[in-house]
Amino acid sequence: MKKLTYILMTAAVVAGMSLLSCNSASKQAKEAAETEEKIAEASGKPIVLGPGDILEFGEPMPAPVVVDFWAEWCPPCKKFAPIFHKVAEKYKGQVRFISVDVDKCPDIAKQYGVESIPTILLVNTKGIINRNIGFMTEDELISGVEAIMPSTEPTIAPR
Repeated sequence: MKKLTYILMTAAVVAGMSLLSCNSASKQAKEAAETEEKIAEASGKPIVLGPGDILEFGEPMPAPVVVDFWAEWCPPCKKFAPIFHKVAEKYKGQVRFISVDVDKCPDIAKQYGVESIPTILLVNTKGIINRNIGFMTEDELISGVEAIMPSTEPTIAPR
């Protein structure tokens, strides 16, 4: 009987340790992904989403977000890519830029009703989404980014 109790207790400890190691690995993967995002953001490079990633808006956010939905085979997308990267560099630290390949992330494209590419989502800090479908020039993208940035004008209290 003592031997059976010992075996069961040992099995429970081993099972608990394996659960902890799974949680630890999951936590490490999440931390690595967050670090990768911070590095991309700080360098002015868009954050690239992959399969299994989630994209959610609707709640107030610390910074505006610009999302480019594109595909490798799309000529207007290829023409827009250097513009997107250039503007991301210009607004690094102020606006988050996210790149979504619709072939690799069809669920995210479907979630946001993307049926044509390129589709650009411009999301302000309140989570309100403006959508542009088709190629944008650099000036058009900059205007869109400026429109979603928080106002920096000081508010003056009435007398």
